[in-house]
Amino acid sequence: MSSNKYQMLDTFTLCGVCLCWATALAAAAPTTPQTAFFRANTLYTQGQYAEAVAAYEAVLQSGLVSGNLYFNLGNSYFKAGQVGRAILNYERARRFLPSDPDLEANLRFAHSLTGAEVCRPPLWQRLVFPFAQRVATDRLVWLTSAAYTLLFVVFAAYRLWPRRPQWLLSVGWGVTACLVVITLSLAQQLRTSDWQRHAVVLEKEDAPVRFEPAVSGTVHFSVTQGTRVQVLDVREDWWQVARCDGRRGWIEKDALEEL
Repeated sequence: MSSNKYQMLDTFTLCGVCLCWATALAAAAPTTPQTAFFRANTLYTQGQYAEAVAAYEAVLQSGLVSGNLYFNLGNSYFKAGQVGRAILNYERARRFLPSDPDLEANLRFAHSLTGAEVCRPPLWQRLVFPFAQRVATDRLVWLTSAAYTLLFVVFAAYRLWPRRPQWLLSVGWGVTACLVVITLSLAQQLRTSDWQRHAVVLEKEDAPVRFEPAVSGTVHFSVTQGTRVQVLDVREDWWQVARCDGRRGWIEKDALEEL
């Protein structure tokens, strides 16, 4: 009996030591961006929105960037009452998730709260460039490359096929038409989005846009919180911006943040 008792005590002691070591190793293990992301999600579900914002921002600082990360960060800012920063991160998420219905719904709702002006491309642009702003840029690049490859294969097969069937030529022209549409959409997206600088107004009150970069300058117009503008020029603490309607002026840099 005595021997068995001491054997059981030794076993429990060994298990306790192993458990302590495992706990210490887990605590000492470096936190990866993925685990930090899941921790931020947990904070959000627990209603700790300010802490979730800090956790998501820390993940961004680690170098991990994704549409879902920006979307969740936008939701956290929205719940924390910072609608302008919520819109800013929703806009950043749109570059990765341009057709996500939940993202679009949240962005529309946030815009409705601030009354921010929303840029809508004219009808002719939506018809000529149907994939622009609807498909992520990297995916458009992949589709363009795939269409070029398919076009080469089809016309090579047509040239090498002794009978040269008419249906294969029709397929080639169909692929050509798709290639033209995709390429035009990609060029439009690069020209109007990826190769341009944009920013979102964060001021809760209407931010004045002036004719010149000075506090004494005459106010040209005002922009509300959450408004997306194009950045045209930078001069010290002032940015020259343009609205959707083309009106432009100078606004203090602290009133907005670049996408």
